[in-house]
Amino acid sequence: MEFVRIDSGSFVMGSPESEYGRGLDEGPQHRVRISKPFYLGRYEVTQAQWKALMVSNPSPFRLLPDADHLPADMVSWHNAQSYVSALNGLGLGRFRLPTEAEWEYACRAGTTTAYYWGNDASQATVSKYAWGYSRAEGRSRRVGTLLPNPWGLYDMCGNVWEWCSDWLGPYLDTDTTDPKGPLEGERKAYRGGSWYNEPEALRSANRHGHPPVGNGGLNSGLRVVLETDE
Repeated sequence: MEFVRIDSGSFVMGSPESEYGRGLDEGPQHRVRISKPFYLGRYEVTQAQWKALMVSNPSPFRLLPDADHLPADMVSWHNAQSYVSALNGLGLGRFRLPTEAEWEYACRAGTTTAYYWGNDASQATVSKYAWGYSRAEGRSRRVGTLLPNPWGLYDMCGNVWEWCSDWLGPYLDTDTTDPKGPLEGERKAYRGGSWYNEPEALRSANRHGHPPVGNGGLNSGLRVVLETDE
């Protein structure tokens, strides 16, 4: 795995009411402080990386010629946690899923627009940065083949949804530091949209969730955090 250092800092989480495609759960906008640096996977976890640690590969695309370079998918939140546990068992560091706040902070990479490339949702522009409907042609695609965000992270939008550690819940109407979501809930958050989704679902602020058990959906995957001692 290859990781990108994400320095501490602050950002405005959520979307303005004027943003096209906005969901009601994307507000109120509020300032979030990320108090500690962390490392985030430059790419989504691939099928090759998944198979190296797990007994089975649930991906429906596992028989494609380029499957090893495709993101791991059809992964439930519980299965993602099992993968993280196996990764931690290697003794290479402390790994975990990102919080929703960490994910959006890293996705935005200092930008304040609907997407990290701006506000343009035309297919011509989106297809330079994100695998979404219909340019992905009904399947996941090799990680890292499109343009990265300003911090060098690939596929933060599109390709597969990426699990976060948080339960999906409403935002607080106040500035926060290192928020971790509600203590309980029915759905775990995942972010970023996928190859199946229209451009409005690929926005940096878009939120979605799924029960932690089951198969997680055809287009659900993960990206992992490597913690630091700072």
